[in-house]
Amino acid sequence: MKEKDHRLGDYFKRYRKQIMWSIYLKTHDYHMAEDICQDTFVRLSRNLNRVPPEKVGKWLFLVSEHVRIDYLRKGGKYKTILQEEFSEELACDVESDPGNILVRREQKEERDRVLERLAKEKPLWYEALMLHYMENMKDREIGKLLGVKASLIGKWRERTLKWLRNAYEEEDRKGTDRED
Repeated sequence: MKEKDHRLGDYFKRYRKQIMWSIYLKTHDYHMAEDICQDTFVRLSRNLNRVPPEKVGKWLFLVSEHVRIDYLRKGGKYKTILQEEFSEELACDVESDPGNILVRREQKEERDRVLERLAKEKPLWYEALMLHYMENMKDREIGKLLGVKASLIGKWRERTLKWLRNAYEEEDRKGTDRED
């Protein structure tokens, strides 16, 4: 039993931040991300003997995504807006044009829509991109975590950047169509 506890603690230290970031980027709710992360590791503790050590990272990401979807289905439909987000936004623009606040908010909403679409359409590309840019992980580490070759991670990133460019152009066209 102690060996199992030790492994669980090691996995928690190794993957907690990555799982939290992954969930938070999709939910924009820190407290929900904490709950989902905790639930994910509880499930790992129940299945620790069944999950091969080399697949734990991938297993955690997959399970956390399923838990997130379950949370949203069971009533997490309402998005929590943290007050700090707006106070930081306002602090940056106090001396500038008040219209900048609305422009920045619209840009953030557009960015969120595009990233949510990427996460739905290309979940592995999304995870690889987030791990690279948010966690500063190298392709080799990401490949190991996701169970693919490191060379594939670089290709995914290239394709993702092209995909994002096209998605932003589509969003821009939609915005222009709405204004007309």
